[in-house]
Amino acid sequence: MDVDFGVEVVREFVGEEDIACVTTPIGEAAVVVHRGPYSGIRTAHEALHQWIAANRRIGTYSLEIYGDWSEDPQKLETTIEYVLK
Repeated sequence: MDVDFGVEVVREFVGEEDIACVTTPIGEAAVVVHRGPYSGIRTAHEALHQWIAANRRIGTYSLEIYGDWSEDPQKLETTIEYVLK
């Protein structure tokens, strides 16, 4: 499985060594926002997979977007997206 770690930038750029410019694919996506400790993210993924299995077909691209850090785990927010076919 290929994994990219990144930050959002305002324009494309030419990569160098281990740094590359990666573009997120366009299309419909199934999205869920998990609020709470990171230990609960797996449950959010499973719920999203169940919805996709019942309603659509999963694509080949997914991502997790982590919100601002908080010392309070209940305030953490993670957006999970799966591109749909």
